[in-house]
Amino acid sequence: MLFSAQKAFDHIRVMAREIGIRPGGSPEERKAGEYVLRQFKAYGLETSVEPFRVEVPGKAEASIHVEGMGALQTRPVCATASTPPRGVEGELVFVESGEEVFLPKTKPGQIFLLYGELGAPDKYEPLMRAKPAAIVLVENARFIEPRLTKLSNEKRDAFGAVPVVRIRFEDGDKIMRKGLKRAKVIAKVSHEWKQSQNIWGVLRGTEKPWEEVVVGGHYDSVWGGYGAQDNAGGAAVAMEVARVFSHRGSKRTIRFCTFGCEELGLRGSTAHVENLRKAHAQHLAKKRKPGWRLDWSPLERTRLMLNVDLQGLLFGENYCPVGGPPELMSACKLLASEMGPAMKFDDECYSSDNAPFAYAGVPTAAFGRLGVELMWAHTPADTFDRCWKDSLAPVGQFLEVFLSRWVADAKAFPFKREIPEVHAKKVREYFKGRVFGYCEDRG
Repeated sequence: MLFSAQKAFDHIRVMAREIGIRPGGSPEERKAGEYVLRQFKAYGLETSVEPFRVEVPGKAEASIHVEGMGALQTRPVCATASTPPRGVEGELVFVESGEEVFLPKTKPGQIFLLYGELGAPDKYEPLMRAKPAAIVLVENARFIEPRLTKLSNEKRDAFGAVPVVRIRFEDGDKIMRKGLKRAKVIAKVSHEWKQSQNIWGVLRGTEKPWEEVVVGGHYDSVWGGYGAQDNAGGAAVAMEVARVFSHRGSKRTIRFCTFGCEELGLRGSTAHVENLRKAHAQHLAKKRKPGWRLDWSPLERTRLMLNVDLQGLLFGENYCPVGGPPELMSACKLLASEMGPAMKFDDECYSSDNAPFAYAGVPTAAFGRLGVELMWAHTPADTFDRCWKDSLAPVGQFLEVFLSRWVADAKAFPFKREIPEVHAKKVREYFKGRVFGYCEDRG
């Protein structure tokens, strides 16, 4: 095996500790992208930067005062709405998880207290129809500070927004146990458009370059989080696999990528797939020989996407959701049995950069490591010190053998370019729930 867990671990150290917090569109994200680009160039790969624009939070300030407790630690949900300068004050009403069945049948202007997230459109839209003066989200895990999160611009534009702030689980617990009923919320939020980028390193195939496989993982983090396991770990594994194949070569083209702005809603992979779809439409408008492989569009040349997200957990289990033909699932299971890294397999839609590819009809397999330590994901506790070097090896070595056997050396590509309808339906439902405009059916 050429895969080095130590080299991947070193990449995590640079991104999560030396560069640190690197939210989408930030100078730190750009710095991390430049680091990846230097590595790809050092490997001798064909490199490129794919820029795209993304909405990011601007100023974000908030305070909350609860009668009987005083001022609480809080953070606003960005890209929602600001209060008037003096804030909003009103009755504090607990609405459970915020589902429509729990919403009060009373006059607008109350402040809703709910646990969890704002949720999908079928949850968010009724919340907006109820016209609360503000919403207070209780963190759903203990011992963490309120996180800085963002409402998607698609959801805001479709259904509107009210001021939303987050508080600690422990404070929400006290409010409920004491039966406190009034609060005042002040929030000042804004948003702006920035540029982010996907970083590409391409190993051109020596015999069948028109058959392409994408291997990637995002390199950004959430605001306020160091993103060591999520997802410097995944990006680092993809980078180390790129180094391995830069030495051994491949009959087919392997396109390695670290995607930007995944934490803002899969924005980097979405932008890339949109570029592929546009190029495909232009390609179809030209005269060509249908099905002729040398005349495939860039989208047609993309035969498979392998995504790595959430790596480096000490206590966890390897998880591989597959969205592709039966032989792809069988190949993954067979190799896992042969090599020894125990993995759980299913055909669910994994919420990461594989999903836009699956929506566009490209078979996918995602590689994550799930476990109790996921409680630290998207928090300041997701640090380099929590990463375990040895946990990087199973997935990294699995990808090395998988790509060697079925991509780099195979006489014929063994996987059909198709998505089973059962998985395609799950992908459509996933994007429908996230109100992503690019997922409208365009024929």
